[in-house]
Amino acid sequence: MTVFEDLEAFYGVHGRLAEGGARCRGGPDTAMAGYTLLELVAILVIVGILAAVLAPRFIGATGFTGQTTADKLLAAARYAETLAQNQGTTTSLTVGTNSFSVTQNGVAVANPTLQSASFVVPLPAGVTITPQTTVSFMRPGIPSATPTFTIAGAGFTASLYVTATGYVYECGSQGACPP
Repeated sequence: MTVFEDLEAFYGVHGRLAEGGARCRGGPDTAMAGYTLLELVAILVIVGILAAVLAPRFIGATGFTGQTTADKLLAAARYAETLAQNQGTTTSLTVGTNSFSVTQNGVAVANPTLQSASFVVPLPAGVTITPQTTVSFMRPGIPSATPTFTIAGAGFTASLYVTATGYVYECGSQGACPP
């Protein structure tokens, strides 16, 4: 038996060319197709760079700024109500043109989130809160008024409602806004 016959017996039909010159599947003459690991890594690097550069242009941060401000105002209002309940002291939430704050007897209280001496939160550029008013929470957390605050920015609007019982929530996502 020759070497060729041995190989033909070992590989069977897969080792020979099929009719018409096409290669059969699975044999030593089969051509491999695909990408090398280096090509795949290069493609991933290019896609990563494009995503890092182009994603901020398509996503934008304006909606995030408005929602963050709404969340901070919601937290401040709930904090003012909690302080009034727990300390028995009238605590006020004051919304101004450039900031909002939580005060007791006209003095800003400490901000537990930021570990700062005063709870004054400046409004980011392009974000407004209406109405500009003061809501005082008295023991046991009952508010002096029940406004619906509207937080607006570029392409963003949210509403926060202060109920007569002192509970504050975001209208739409947690319940309907009052008429």
